[in-house]
Amino acid sequence: MGGSDGGGFGAKALSWLRRHPVIEALLWFVGAFACIAVLVWFFGFSGFGNPPEFVYEQF
Repeated sequence: MGGSDGGGFGAKALSWLRRHPVIEALLWFVGAFACIAVLVWFFGFSGFGNPPEFVYEQF
């Protein structure tokens, strides 16, 4: 995307994040928290493991 000079958006973003370690750590925490929240929702609130309902019961 940024060519062979290494000056693409990803390289610039990584360079900026390395100069701001507190924000980098905060983003890692937010990312990990989001992954854990998805797992909690999936196993706790999505009905995973419940027997399937008949499709036309509600009509």
